[in-house]
Amino acid sequence: MAAHGVGYQAESQHFYGGDFVQPQPVHPADLAACADGRFVPPRDIANWEHAQSLLRDRGVVVLCAPPGTGRRTAALRLLATVGSRPLRIVDLEPEWSKPDAKQLPAAADHGYVLDLSDMPQQPGPRFGQGLLNHGSDGTKNSCYLVVLTTPHEWREVWSEEARHIKVDHSSPNAKPLVSQELRQLGAEHRVTWLNQDTYTDIWQSNPPAQEARRLARIVYEAKENDNSIIDEFRGWSTHINALLTPTRQGPAEPELVSTRATVWAGALLHGGRKRSVLHAADMLLEKLKFTREPLNVLADATSSHRLNAAALTPHGDRAFHALDKHDLAPAILRHLWEEFPTQRDLLRSWAVSVVAHQAVPEDDARITISALLELSRELHDTSIIDSLAKEVSERRISLAVEALTSAALDPVLGKYVRGRLYRWMLGKPSSAMVDLVTQICGGELAVRQPSIAMTRLARAAVHAPYPSRPMVDTFRRLTQIHPTEVAKALETWLTEEPAKKHALVAFLSLAATDEGTQLLLGTTDTPKGRRRFVRAWQQLLQDEESQSAADEQLGRWGAEAENGGLPLELLVDLMSEVYEPRIHRSGLQRFFARDPDFQDSFWGEVYRRVIIRTHERDRTSGE
Repeated sequence: MAAHGVGYQAESQHFYGGDFVQPQPVHPADLAACADGRFVPPRDIANWEHAQSLLRDRGVVVLCAPPGTGRRTAALRLLATVGSRPLRIVDLEPEWSKPDAKQLPAAADHGYVLDLSDMPQQPGPRFGQGLLNHGSDGTKNSCYLVVLTTPHEWREVWSEEARHIKVDHSSPNAKPLVSQELRQLGAEHRVTWLNQDTYTDIWQSNPPAQEARRLARIVYEAKENDNSIIDEFRGWSTHINALLTPTRQGPAEPELVSTRATVWAGALLHGGRKRSVLHAADMLLEKLKFTREPLNVLADATSSHRLNAAALTPHGDRAFHALDKHDLAPAILRHLWEEFPTQRDLLRSWAVSVVAHQAVPEDDARITISALLELSRELHDTSIIDSLAKEVSERRISLAVEALTSAALDPVLGKYVRGRLYRWMLGKPSSAMVDLVTQICGGELAVRQPSIAMTRLARAAVHAPYPSRPMVDTFRRLTQIHPTEVAKALETWLTEEPAKKHALVAFLSLAATDEGTQLLLGTTDTPKGRRRFVRAWQQLLQDEESQSAADEQLGRWGAEAENGGLPLELLVDLMSEVYEPRIHRSGLQRFFARDPDFQDSFWGEVYRRVIIRTHERDRTSGE
C-alpha cells in the first residue's frame, strides 16, 4: 500500500466567489492510521468487502455511520488500497450553498474524501445520480471518491438514486483497536493488561472507535493497572453520582440544586478562581430561575461551604475537582450533557454566557473556552461553536477570535468551523459577526490556509462598512504574509464589471495601508491591471456609500505623494485617468476649495493633466 499526503499543497486552482469545493491535504498522522500493520478493519467484514468492491468497480462509495465510528480512517484505507498505483489522497471542503456533484474535482490519480455529515441544506433531486456519474467517469482516470454521511442526513428522496453505493459502516472491534493503539504509542507491554477480567464488560459492550481510542490513551497514561482505568473510561460515573447526590443535607448546607450547580461550574472552570466558579454557579441558578436575591444568598451556605459541598479543593484562590482522578472535570461536563439531553440549549447558553461575562477574568474565560471546545470534540456538539461565535463576539471579541482561530485549525473541529466561517456570512450577520470572521481571517488561519481565509474574507467584506478598521488590519496582515495570494484574489474580484462590494471594500482597505498601496500601484504595470485600478476608484467615487471614504483616502494619497512618500508622477498619471470622465471631474473641486495653492499642489497637477487629456481626446475624436 502507498499513499501520498506529506507536503501536499492545495491544488493551484484558487477561487474567490460562488460555489466551490476546496481540496485540502490529509494530515500524515491520519494516513498513518490506515497503513498496513496499523489499520483494524470494521467488525462487519461483509460490508467492508462490499465497500471495497464498490469503490473499485464504480469509483464511488458512501459510508454511512455516526461520527466517532472510524469511518474517516476507513475511507482513507479504501482510497489507499483501491488501485494498483498510489493515489494522491485529499479531503474536500465544500463552499457551496447546497451540495452539487458537478462541483466536485476529478483529477486523475486522486482519491477524494467528502464528508456530508453537516450539509447547509438538502441537495437537489439529481445529486445521487451526480455521484454515480462522478464515480463512473473517475474510474477511467484512477479517480475515486468516498462520501461520509450519517443515517440522519442520508434519508431524503435525492439519496434514492445512490442507494446501491451506500454501505452501513461499523466500528472495528474494540479490543484489537485498543491493542493496536497501545503498540503505536510505544506501550506494547501494556497490551496484556487488556486480558484481565476487569476489562471483560468493556469488550462485551464493544464500544465504537472513538471510545476505544480514548481507552487506549487512558491505559497508556495510567500510573498502574488498577480500577481507576475502568472508572475513568466509564466517566467516573460512581464518583460523579455521589457528587450530585450528597448524603449530608443539613440546615447549614447548601440546597441540592445549588450544590449541583457548583459541581458543574467547578468542572467548567476547573482551576479557575473560586470567585469565578461561584459566579458561574449563580449564573446557572439564575438560568434555572432559582431565586438568588440578596436575602437568599445570605441565607444560603457560605461560599466556602458551597465549594466544600461540591468537593472542590482550594489551592490559593483557585478551585479544583479531585486531582487524583484523571480528567474528572471533562467527565463531569460530558455526564451533564449526556444525562440531561433535553436541557442542552440551556446548558450551552449558560456555559457560553460565562465566557462572555465581563465579571469573569479573561484567563478564567479561557479555561471555560478550552473545556467547551473539548466537549464539542468529544460529543460532536457543534452547536457549542455557533453559540461561542454569536454570544462572545458581541461582548469579548478578542476571546472569540482566539477561540475560533484555534478551533478552525483543530484536527477534529477545523473542517466544521471553517465551513461555519463561510456560512455565517451568507445571510445577514451582525456587525460583530462580520468583525469576528474578518479578524480570524487575518490571523493564524491566513498564515496556514491563505486561500481559505481569502474566501471567507470576501464573504465578510460584503457586509463591511466603508471604511472598516478590522478589514484594513486584516488586509494589511494578508499583504505582509501572502502578497501574491492577495493580488490574485483582487484581480479575480475586480474582473467583474461592475465590481461587487467585496472587491471595492478590499481595494479601499488595501489603499489605507502602506503595504496595500504598494500592491495596488504594482498592479497598474499592465494595461488590464491599470484599467481595473482606474475603474475601482471611479466606482468608489460614484457610489454614495463609499464616496466619502474614497475621497478621504485619495486626500491622504495626494499628501503622501507631495511629501515624497508615493511616486508622484505615477500617481498623477493614474489619478488624471480616474478623474477624466466629466461625471467624476467635479470631485476635484473639493481640493480646489480647501487648498489656496491648488495650482501648485498634487491635485492641481492632476487637474491640469485631466484638461490636457480631455483636449487630446476631443481633438482625436474630431479628426
